[in-house]
Amino acid sequence: MESFRRLLLILKRFRRSDSGQGLLEFAVIVPVLLLVFFGVFEFGRFYFTRVTLQQAVAEAARFAITGEVLPDPDSGDPMSRAQSIIAVIHKNAHTLDIDVDRITLTPPDAGGPGDVVTVNAEFSFEFVVPLYDKLVPGGKIDFEVSTAMKNEPFITGQAN
Repeated sequence: MESFRRLLLILKRFRRSDSGQGLLEFAVIVPVLLLVFFGVFEFGRFYFTRVTLQQAVAEAARFAITGEVLPDPDSGDPMSRAQSIIAVIHKNAHTLDIDVDRITLTPPDAGGPGDVVTVNAEFSFEFVVPLYDKLVPGGKIDFEVSTAMKNEPFITGQAN
């Protein structure tokens, strides 16, 4: 009976004591705050990636409608219009690892004066935070960006 009273006294003392309460609350809240923080981080990365690719494709389409071509960085000879347009995308989206096979032009040679040219780029965004890659099937989000513009009147075969 004495040990039972002793146990009750100890339990009453713990019930009244609030030492350790802050530590417990901190331990419960920190994982939630980290989850939110890393979610904002991943969303920011995704948004930056998408906006960067949209801007690069828009710049490539603006370049495409002029009919100009770029010089080959290795030989100095003029590249084809399609190669030039892809080079503009890579230049403007240099922070992204864009696969050349996932960039398409319609028509494939970027068309002639007055034709509508469509520049399309596909990209796979991969998560870097381990928990978030489990939330999305495959751990990545595939998206594509496309822009269409009408070519200006230009002299075909012109190299600047």
